[in-house]
Amino acid sequence: MSILRRPPPKFLVVLIYLLALAITTALLVFWVLVVQRFESDINQLISRLGVGDWGYFHVFIQSTGAGLFFLVIVALTYLLSVTLSERRYSSKQVEFLSNVTHELKSPVAAIKLHAQTLQQPDVNADERGVFVGFIVQEADRISDLVDNLLTGSRLASGRGERLRPLDLGAFFEDYQPAARSRFDVSEIELSFDVKTRTWVMATRESLRRVLDNLIDNAVRFTRAGGSVRCVVRDTPSGAEIIVIDTGIGIPRRELGRIFDRFYRLGRDLAGRRMGTGLGLAIVRGLVEEMRGTVRAVSGHGEPGSRFEIRLPRAEAAESADVA
Repeated sequence: MSILRRPPPKFLVVLIYLLALAITTALLVFWVLVVQRFESDINQLISRLGVGDWGYFHVFIQSTGAGLFFLVIVALTYLLSVTLSERRYSSKQVEFLSNVTHELKSPVAAIKLHAQTLQQPDVNADERGVFVGFIVQEADRISDLVDNLLTGSRLASGRGERLRPLDLGAFFEDYQPAARSRFDVSEIELSFDVKTRTWVMATRESLRRVLDNLIDNAVRFTRAGGSVRCVVRDTPSGAEIIVIDTGIGIPRRELGRIFDRFYRLGRDLAGRRMGTGLGLAIVRGLVEEMRGTVRAVSGHGEPGSRFEIRLPRAEAAESADVA
């Protein structure tokens, strides 16, 4: 597979560019010197051809040649930028595949271990129930990862999803207990503050995936004893969903890049999963698909980070509800 090939080293790409640039510059200087050397011959040739007594035709030739060489240099610079960009993207893809493999390997190994334990004849009913529950939990983790991959593929291909009016209040009534059972919050406080009567254009699955990715990120980057809070409130134009954590925060230089595909934070917590680098890109894609906006905020004298989602109100749905 071409996606698995390592890109050429960066220094080699830059070296080739500098070599091509040096050759092009040398040719430009050579061209100017040659034209200057044969200035009188060129002007005599033009006179013999009957073009006219144009004593500065050599200047025209020099300018034309210099312009062409300048275009070559611009083209080389553009090719360098494209090559380096593709190299970075290729490196991110290779890293992404490695991350996905690691994310899949851990739950598969855990499922296999607990399944082998269940095969032992001396396992009692209580232990069997615990092991089965753990297997189901790890299988759900694999399912979420596969769903993220499929969603990321759909967003990258530009295939939209049909949106429907969704009652945010009713959605969060169902989502809160499911979220507390889905994430490992034994050492972290997860709370919800939902005060909304707004309908938005979305799907339950898409909105659940957005919140799952944000809460999963918040939990992974929050130390034991910290908290993750989800606030939902109405705005004049729709609704706002805010996920706030007391974790390690996001460096200011990385705030503008965290929603890029395959991008991961440069720091993490020991013992926590690193993730695949797709979660926040999927968040942005799904929120924009819902005609909303999302932004990340960190610092400003507060610990951790916060992700703010603003979704527009579904006017038609509200009218139907009132009727």
